[in-house]
Amino acid sequence: MGSLSAANAQFCFDVFKEMSYDHTAENLFFSPLSLLSALAVVLFGARGDSASQMEQVLHLKELTRAANASNTKCEQDTGIHSHIQALLSEISLSSHGQVHMASGIFAEAAHPFLPKYLDCIEQLHKLKPENLDFKNNLEGARMQINSWIEQETKGEIKGLLSPHSLTSSDQLVLVNAISFRGTWKYAFQKDQTTAMAFKLDESQSKPVQMMRLQGHFKLGSIKEPRVQVLEMPDAEDHLSMVIVLPSEDVGLGQVTKGITYEKLKSWIGSANMKDTAVVLRLPQLRLDECHEDLTFILEALGMTDVLDHSRANLSGVTAGGGLVVSKIIHKAMLEVTEGGPESTLTNQTGEVENPETFKVDHPFLFFILHKETKTILFYGRVCIP
Repeated sequence: MGSLSAANAQFCFDVFKEMSYDHTAENLFFSPLSLLSALAVVLFGARGDSASQMEQVLHLKELTRAANASNTKCEQDTGIHSHIQALLSEISLSSHGQVHMASGIFAEAAHPFLPKYLDCIEQLHKLKPENLDFKNNLEGARMQINSWIEQETKGEIKGLLSPHSLTSSDQLVLVNAISFRGTWKYAFQKDQTTAMAFKLDESQSKPVQMMRLQGHFKLGSIKEPRVQVLEMPDAEDHLSMVIVLPSEDVGLGQVTKGITYEKLKSWIGSANMKDTAVVLRLPQLRLDECHEDLTFILEALGMTDVLDHSRANLSGVTAGGGLVVSKIIHKAMLEVTEGGPESTLTNQTGEVENPETFKVDHPFLFFILHKETKTILFYGRVCIP
């Protein structure tokens, strides 16, 4: 699954760059894999230039394989869709309830889905496209989507769409939501958390609840740019949180601009990361970000035709033409806090000898990775915890 991981990473950094343009000193957080998988549902029914542009933006062009011979009725699947689903299933199974994800595709009632599209999307992506009456029953459509998302995320994400999220002129609405609550190999303990200063910039700081943990972690240093990298594995060792902490005299913007998937893999590779005794200090993290419409971000990246009434070709989704993607909504939630009362001695650490201190007390980047495939599940920039 390495090629999909690379495509997802390139898409991740492209989207992040566009999101950052006017928001250089704010928290930014999203799930590239979750968003890519949702867009792939539209890609399956896109044709012509509409499909080519989507493949280009999602970096899936070079990933196309020979059509799956055992699945002739879904000939549009060149292996990409089953590949994405296999990776998501693997993450879902190995996350043991830490990750909850829901993707939905909803079209105006006047554009019924083709039966073949419905069959293939249910088969390949394990989701059921739905027709809703945006034109005449907008509030009913909103409530139905919210209820479905809440159910699919096991109650983690409620009330996703606000009353003004949809309009009666919407035609094809893509909704994607994902939540993550980390359960770590070594649990943070509440009695170790204290108030400490987090430096927002050279002149400002704010008090935060700083968690503390001692243990053995993979830790590495990079000379250019000067950053430290720490990997914190989850309880099952399938996912990990990678924290990229710049030296205090290195701007986070400099690190963000220069980062690539190749660099990230090199930074967390065995040549750089060494098993080290560490005292980790990390602020409590509760990130909740709703990107209410990402169409302008994707348009800026080159996905223009499926958003344009005069050029959209979604003839694999519905008959009769005239269908256009009108909204792309993405919600991501993440919580990294102390273990609950159920934390047992098995995932607590004692004192370690001669530990290095890794103190996350100024702006940093982080990734939640699927360890086996090095796939980026979440990417975040934390400027203000």
